Formats: sequence, structure tokens, C-alpha cells
Amino acid sequence: MFNVLEGGVSEPINWSMDNLTADRSIIILDETNQVVWLWYGSRQGLVARRTALRQAESLKGHGYQVGKSIIGRDIKYIKEIEQRKIGRDPITDSFNKDLQELLNRDFSELDNYVVTFELKETLKPAIKPIVKAEPKPEPITQPEPIMKPQPTPTLTPQAKPVVKTEPKSVVKLEPTPSEVKVVAPKLERVQEADVKTEAKIAFVLIGILDHYDDIWVSKKDDGTYAVEMMDGPICQFSIKEGSKISFSADSFKGISTNIKTEIQKKFVELSKLI
Repeated sequence: MFNVLEGGVSEPINWSMDNLTADRSIIILDETNQVVWLWYGSRQGLVARRTALRQAESLKGHGYQVGKSIIGRDIKYIKEIEQRKIGRDPITDSFNKDLQELLNRDFSELDNYVVTFELKETLKPAIKPIVKAEPKPEPITQPEPIMKPQPTPTLTPQAKPVVKTEPKSVVKLEPTPSEVKVVAPKLERVQEADVKTEAKIAFVLIGILDHYDDIWVSKKDDGTYAVEMMDGPICQFSIKEGSKISFSADSFKGISTNIKTEIQKKFVELSKLI
């Protein structure tokens, strides 16, 4: 089990379920299931998660050397578990269930933070004695008497009387113009305010993407939007009445003033289109 520190350093730690906390990213090297488990605490931001993922990929590819042995060289999978997605995402719930079962197993501690699990003994089924069945006497069967078929009387078919029917006249009715009804499809009405709100959110993201190719956008429980990049947060904003964008006081603090001005200028120019 490893704790991922800032700067991309992973330190081995004692095996314990208590290490899976909200402020940590934990990597578990599991040779039993050929899996690298990657736990993201709910307080870990985009940069911390990306750093932990790079460490997990390195362990998956090269393993971890303990003395003269290398652990995890043949591991095939990385399974990521975000704490904030537990209870919301079926795949995350499935991975978390398997990880909890692994952490609850009985283990023995070896050197250098390595643990091992005891294999459960399997009982071999007892061999049942083979009992030879005595041959049963074959029953004596008598042939059934042969019955001669009785001749069946033949019936001569009788002709049915032919009844002539008069052909019915077909009357075609042409629809009158007043009887033709054209049903037009019903169109859902989209509120203009909702369109403006979604457009302004998109304008903010377009302005940011002009300067940063890799961003992470998340929507909080209170309805606010947070935008992050690899080096840290960019901005956080909410939607007020009248489709107005309101940025938090900490927005754009970690970037240069010129980029902030260009993002705001881009937003204003695009907003004029609506």
C-alpha cells in the first residue's frame, strides 16, 4: 500500500483500511487479483488525481522492487475508485466492494510493508466404494397375436350445389377538402432564459479553452461550477437571476492578468450574440 505525496512521490505505508481517507490518494499493489487499486479521496483535486494515476501506471508497468524480488511485474489492470462517486456510479460501487473484501481478509505482515494472505484449504471429496450391481434376469416376452385388418367401406363424394353470387359494386369515396385534417407535430417550448444560461456557461468554457487545452469542469451540489487545470483551480462561478454569471472572489487568482482579461473579453464578445 502506497500514499501518493505532492510532487509525484509514493511512499509505502502499513496495510490498513484506515488509510483510505478523504485527503489522500492511495495505491494498492495486488498480485492476487492482478490489479492496481487506485483510491481517490473526495478532497483530492484534478492535479492530485492525475499525479496518483501516473504513479499507478508506473507501478503497473514496472512493479515494485523489494530486496531482490519485484512485486507486481505481471499486473494487468488499474481500477480507479473516486470516493465522491461511491453510491452514485455502479462501476465505482462494484470496484469498492471488491476492494473492501480484500482489505477485510486475514493477512500476515512480511518485511518492507509487504503482506501475504493465507490460502484457504480445500477438502478433497471422499472416494465412494464402487458397488457392482448384480445382473437382473431378463423378462420373457411373448409375441402379440397378429390381427388381420378389416376392410373399411369407401364413401363416394357428393357434389355440392353451386350458388351464384352477384358481384358487389364498390363505391370509392373521395375525401372533400373539409374532411382532410393535417396533424402538425407538437413542438416543445424551450424557455429563452434557459437557452441564455446554457450559452453563457459555454462562453466561459470557450474563453478558457483558448488558453488551456486540458481542463476539468465539475458541478457542485449547490449548483456552482468549478473549472480546474493541471496546475490548479482557474475559476468558480454560479448562475444568478436573469442568467447572470457570478464569479467567486478566488477566481482567476492563479493565472496571469493578461489571460484573465482575454477570457473576460471573449465572454463579453460572445454574449453580444444573444
